[in-house]
Amino acid sequence: MKLAPILIFQLSLAMSLAAQQNPTRPPTRPAAAPASQAAQNADGISALKDKFTEVLDAVNASWFGTPYQQIKAVDLNGTLAIYLSGNVIDDKIQQLTQGAVKGLGTKTGQAICSLSGTYFANGDHLYNIIGDFGSMRFQRFGERGYWYIRDQNVYTTAITLAPPDGPVSFMGWFASVISDIKEVYIKGTAFSVSKGGSTTVGGRSAETIIFNSPTSAYDPNKREQPASDTFGFWKKGRMEVAYDPDSKQPLKMSYTNVAQGVEAGLEFSYNAEGRVRQVVITNRSKQWEGPGFVRARYGSDGMISAISGELIGRTHKISFNLSTVWNKEKAPSSIQSAVPPIATKLGREDMELRLAMMFAGNIGDLQKMGFNFMMPKVTAAQAPTLPAVPPAAPTK
Repeated sequence: MKLAPILIFQLSLAMSLAAQQNPTRPPTRPAAAPASQAAQNADGISALKDKFTEVLDAVNASWFGTPYQQIKAVDLNGTLAIYLSGNVIDDKIQQLTQGAVKGLGTKTGQAICSLSGTYFANGDHLYNIIGDFGSMRFQRFGERGYWYIRDQNVYTTAITLAPPDGPVSFMGWFASVISDIKEVYIKGTAFSVSKGGSTTVGGRSAETIIFNSPTSAYDPNKREQPASDTFGFWKKGRMEVAYDPDSKQPLKMSYTNVAQGVEAGLEFSYNAEGRVRQVVITNRSKQWEGPGFVRARYGSDGMISAISGELIGRTHKISFNLSTVWNKEKAPSSIQSAVPPIATKLGREDMELRLAMMFAGNIGDLQKMGFNFMMPKVTAAQAPTLPAVPPAAPTK
C-alpha cells in the first residue's frame, strides 16, 4: 500500500482545521498515522525473501563459485547402476506398446554400466554407456544430436535442443541454476512466505523459512502428465529451509508436493572450507520410500573431483560413482562423432521400447510367449531424449 498520498491528505486536513482555531491557542498537532498492517506484512515478507537470497548466494559462492569461472567442460568417468522390479518394467512395456503387450511377468531388471564422456557448460555433450544396457552413445552439439544403440545399430535424432542463451562456463552454469530458483521463490508470486521457528540441526543453531504453494490432492490413477509438470515439480508445494544464521549455509530442507507424491528431507554437512561434503536424503515419495545420499570430494583447486550417491525405493535403486576432470580449453569440435551410415533411424518410442526390452530380465521368456521385441511398431514422436548427465554437483 502506498502511504504517501494518505499522509499528505491527513497533513493538509490537519493544517486546515488548525487554521480555523482561536489564534491565541497553539495549533493542534495531527496524530501520527499508524503504519499499515499490509505494509508491515509486506516488509516482513521482503525481509524473509532477502534472507533466502542470502542463503542461495552462500550456496553459489561456497559450493561452486570462482574455481569454475573459466571451466568450459568436464570429463566424467565412473559407474551407474539401476535396478527395477519386474512390475515396473511390465508397466513400461505395456505403455510403450499401447496396451498390446500385458502381463509379461518379468522378474527383475538391472543395468550396471560404465559411463564416460564430456559435458559442456552450454549443454553440449558426448558420452558412452557400456554394460547391461549394451553399448550406447549420446551426443548433442547445438541443434543436432542422436542416441545410438550400438548392439542393434539403431538410433534416433529426437533430442532436447540446447538453450539459445546457455552459459559458457560452469561458474555461469551453477549461477543459472541458482537464478532459476530465485525466479520461482524470490521474484515469483506462487509461494507464500513465512518465518519458521528456531531449531537445532546437527548441534548447530538454525533459523527457518517456509515457502508454501498448495497443490491438488494425489491421484494414484494418474499415469501421464506433461513433461513440464514432471521436471517442474519444485515450482509448487511446501518447502522449509533451516539455515545457519552466521554462514547462511542451508543445514536442512524438507519439501512436499502432494499432487505428485513427492516428500523428501535433505540434511547437509560441510567440510572445513565450507563446501558441501554430504547430503543425506530421507525419501518418503511414492514408490521411493527409502534412504539416500550424495557425497562429494574436492581437489586442492577447490573443485569437485568425485561425486557418488544412492537412492533406494520399494521398486527402484539407483547408484552412481563418478570422477570429474574440469577443462578450460576443450572444444566440442574435438570430440564430435557420427552414427555409422548403415545404422537404422527410429522414432523416440521405438528406441524406448528397445531399451525396455534390453532392460527386462529374461528375454528368452518373452520370445517364448511369441513376442518379437525387435519388431513392434510404435508411432514415432519428437519427444526429448534421455536427459544428459549434468556435471556432478550437490543439488539444489
